[in-house]
Amino acid sequence: MKLLSRMRLRGRGPLAAAALCFAAAATGQTYPQRPITLVVPYAPGGPTDQHVRALAEEAGKILGQPIVMDNRPGASGTNGAAALTRAAPDGYTLAVLPASVYREPYINKVPFDPRTSFSYVVLLSDYAFGLAVKADAPWKTWKDFAADAAKRPGKLNIGATGAVGTPRIVMDEIGEAAKLQFNMVPFKGDADVTNALLGGHIDAAPLSGVAVPHIEAGKMRYLVMLTPQRVKRYPTLPTLKDEGIDAFIDSPYGIAGPAGMDPAQVQRVQDAFRKALDSSASQRVLDQLNQPVNYLGAADYRTYALASHAREKDRVERLRKKGLLD
Repeated sequence: MKLLSRMRLRGRGPLAAAALCFAAAATGQTYPQRPITLVVPYAPGGPTDQHVRALAEEAGKILGQPIVMDNRPGASGTNGAAALTRAAPDGYTLAVLPASVYREPYINKVPFDPRTSFSYVVLLSDYAFGLAVKADAPWKTWKDFAADAAKRPGKLNIGATGAVGTPRIVMDEIGEAAKLQFNMVPFKGDADVTNALLGGHIDAAPLSGVAVPHIEAGKMRYLVMLTPQRVKRYPTLPTLKDEGIDAFIDSPYGIAGPAGMDPAQVQRVQDAFRKALDSSASQRVLDQLNQPVNYLGAADYRTYALASHAREKDRVERLRKKGLLD
């Protein structure tokens, strides 16, 4: 009798495992059963909001439930990350994570840890920054601008979002690499930077897709792209790497859920947004914003995020040594 009991107990192992697999598959097939909330840590109408809104509409059609946008600007783009720490890991609260999420824990007390607080779902795109100037600016190329900066250390004013935003940090790194001194001017957001540049209050600014309509209208132009490779919209415009400076702005964004999300749900959302990225609606917005598709699935996205978080520690320590942080 004891031997028979042990045999029966051992026999339950494969059955139990099969039942668990079936339950996970069923969860993936039935999810979602109600609208999904997507927290966007930027104001409506901005570049990120425009693209993610188009993606959410397409992904919602694929998932069979609407994806409702919840815009929460402020806190250096980390309000979405914070929201995930308060949400149940049931797949019905997601958030857009910008690159600042990896840096902010080294600067301020935040309720999240990029290593443990999220279920990374899908990386979507990368902002394509260029160094923008007014159309009537005296510099025609990066070499012109750099030569002027070398003659007048600290005299050229470059505006960027935030004191420790990615564009501002990279411009500081570019200055070090090129042995140039810029006067960096912080602003609250891209709209403020853009208006200051158009108004002649600053000399240049690292701007992403917000500059495109002004470039098309003949009010601005890029001196150089701050991207790893040349961009499709301006194929003849060199990058800093083309100019011999190994620096670029790496600032992608993606979607995550709370830690502990069901893997089947992660897979469903990942696949829906992957298909949405290929849609004509998504491509139309990306073309307008001069942005590439930068897709990574859940596993690769997590690997990228952890590496980025580790890298930001060195950046923050360097900023502190220079007195740019308290």
